[in-house]
Amino acid sequence: MNKKIAGSGFPLFFLLPIAGFLTSLFDIKSKTSAFVYVAFATLFGYAISFSDSSADSYRYAEAFARFDNTLDYDTIVKMYRNGELRDTYQLLLFYFTSIFSDNPKVMYAFAGLVYGVFSYLNLRIFVKEQGNKWDKYTFVLALVFFTYISLANINGFRFWTGALVLFYAVYNCIILKKTRWIIGIMVAPLFHYGFMLIMPVLILYRFVHPMLYNSKRVNPILLYMFIIAFGFSWVLKTNSINLTFLTSYMLSGEVVERIDYVNSEEIANLVEGRKETSLFLNVQQYFDYGIKIYVFVAVLFLNRLIKRMKGDKTIYTNLFAFVLFFYAFAFLASSVPSGSRFFDIAHLFLFVLLVKFYAIYKTKSYQNLILWSLPVFAFNIAFINGMLPLMILTPTFWYGNVFWIIIEGIDFYV
Repeated sequence: MNKKIAGSGFPLFFLLPIAGFLTSLFDIKSKTSAFVYVAFATLFGYAISFSDSSADSYRYAEAFARFDNTLDYDTIVKMYRNGELRDTYQLLLFYFTSIFSDNPKVMYAFAGLVYGVFSYLNLRIFVKEQGNKWDKYTFVLALVFFTYISLANINGFRFWTGALVLFYAVYNCIILKKTRWIIGIMVAPLFHYGFMLIMPVLILYRFVHPMLYNSKRVNPILLYMFIIAFGFSWVLKTNSINLTFLTSYMLSGEVVERIDYVNSEEIANLVEGRKETSLFLNVQQYFDYGIKIYVFVAVLFLNRLIKRMKGDKTIYTNLFAFVLFFYAFAFLASSVPSGSRFFDIAHLFLFVLLVKFYAIYKTKSYQNLILWSLPVFAFNIAFINGMLPLMILTPTFWYGNVFWIIIEGIDFYV
């Protein structure tokens, strides 16, 4: 039944794209669903209206309009070697699109295409771990997981595409031990300079992680690190961690300058000022407190669950060890402006672990833990999957067909 419903997603996509996308989710493993998912992501990028000046997409559209398309390949390579580039992906995306179009909708369509591929691949990871047995609990876990790979995040494609590439590469390289995916970890900073901070740590973890868990348990040091970092996250103020010791090892001058700027007292004061004046940020902050508490409780629950399990636990201790490690990093990184976004990547690993355990462990207490994630993550679920698309997309996207949406944006310019 699910395959038949998903199969209707292909013709539906052309008539009413959002209906085609939703029906394709009934059988995410099929090639037809893969096509519809990625095509819908491409169309999603194209349908951005650039009408909200507070959105990342508005600023990227302006940057694309100012882009110097007289640059050639040799010049770009020279700029990279001289440390004059901060985010190589954005420049290459701008350069490639500008060859044949100055329409920011076309540029965002390509951004949506790349994002859609990795969003789909990451969703496949979740579906594989949950074992194809759906109930309301797996749906809740899927909803939270999808929120952090949501197509709405195409709006800020630099960081979010890099985040999905990083998640997919880490899962394959560290969890599945496919060493070739270390390349994916190394290219993540090309999407967003912020990943430069964690790339060497992840590569080091790849080679030492066998010492951090075994077939019976996770090394207690990781749990202590997690607890200590969790405690510090409540008292650290914005930019209370000085990153000068890291920037001295950066190769790119642009990256060093940007990190030094973000890590400055000026930005710290600006961030604190916004928190005091913005109702949105204040509400978000309280939900973030709830998420941190939920993560802490979930980790302690899973730690106890692993201790009670019998037999070879390697496939669980491996992933749990990395969850502890990554959250410890994210707790500390949250003191740096925009560093809290590493939490969003950590959540992906946590919810893969939660659904992995749910495939074999369905007690009432565990089901309650899963259900509690719904109100805790409600703000992010509502904003990312609901409010943000309504803010950034053209109205035609919700009721028009593919051709109507494309024709509407053909002559668009900023």
